[in-house]
Amino acid sequence: MDIRTLFLAQTGALAAIATMLWVARSAADERNGLKTWTWAVACQALAYLLLAHLKWWPMPLSTLLGNALGALSVALFFLAIRQFLGMPIASRRLALMVCVVSGAAAASAILEQMARANSPASMPSLVPTIVNGFVYGWLQLLNALALWRKPKPELRTVQHIVALLYLGMGLLLPVRAAFILLTELQAGQFQLSEDWSEAIYLFGFIYIIATNLGFLQMCKLRAEAEVRLQAMTDGLTELPNRRALDEAMAGALGTAQRQRQPFALLMLDLDFFKSINDRFGHHTGDRVLATFARQLRAGLRAQDQAFRYGGEEFVALLPDTQAAGAMVLAERLRSQVACAGDASQPAISASFGVAIWQPGDSAEAIFQRADRALYQAKAAGRDRVVLA
Repeated sequence: MDIRTLFLAQTGALAAIATMLWVARSAADERNGLKTWTWAVACQALAYLLLAHLKWWPMPLSTLLGNALGALSVALFFLAIRQFLGMPIASRRLALMVCVVSGAAAASAILEQMARANSPASMPSLVPTIVNGFVYGWLQLLNALALWRKPKPELRTVQHIVALLYLGMGLLLPVRAAFILLTELQAGQFQLSEDWSEAIYLFGFIYIIATNLGFLQMCKLRAEAEVRLQAMTDGLTELPNRRALDEAMAGALGTAQRQRQPFALLMLDLDFFKSINDRFGHHTGDRVLATFARQLRAGLRAQDQAFRYGGEEFVALLPDTQAAGAMVLAERLRSQVACAGDASQPAISASFGVAIWQPGDSAEAIFQRADRALYQAKAAGRDRVVLA
């Protein structure tokens, strides 16, 4: 196998990837780690170019710079993955790793130059391969562990595939280093058996392409999930919106019909909200809505969901809840959100309509009952709870 040609092919592939990532960069890439990943790919491309030992590069200099850039690229990949996952970053450990590997490369370049001065036919030093194998292998295993742990549902499949690739490389590198150290130290870096060389370098080429595609796919899936979340979230209150409520209601109805477990629907309306806007202004009205949403979310149980239905109307879904429990929770919410006003602060209260799922109910039927109960609460003087 022509290792130099393979390294040049990897250089070309990585340079193309880095160029496309740089051209397509955006402000979002600061948060998801893709900008750091782009720099890592560029450093790796230069490293392979230098380690191909082309004629116009002096051998000691190319070995030194190639391994230093390789160390930097591994550190940047490590950093990018942790930026993507939102994990804390041990910058001192990363700097130490780069210094150790770069130092080993420098030492090996000096030893190689001395050996060539005494014997021009001597083989390249194996120090970088052995040191890099253990250090890089450890970092790849850490990457695999970080990617495997608790991925979000929309990322699970791709993230686990990338984690398995890192696991494979994390096991292969130290095994190769140990093999060279124990049995092939005198043979030279590229004098392993043909089967070993082909398997190692072929997997390395696949690994480079697959991990780059995998990281890009992870960023794409996250961006799509964030866009979907924004489309399902009310910008002012940060509660799920009407579209999200429709999906949640469909799920609640399906669960209730399968398991015959009733759920409760609360419809809430801020009392006299138009007068709040008229007297205190729309800015204060928006602040009241946002505050009310936070209080509503804080007052619900962990399994409950709150939504902004529209305007000053809100909805809460209470799974596996009977009428008595729904009334207790609604009364508690009513008292928690109530606030006496003064000259500078509007009075706040809310009316509640409660409906309980019944076998055969459609979404429209349960909403109509909750809406009628809410209308009755408002007609009876507001700031009260009525069960349909």
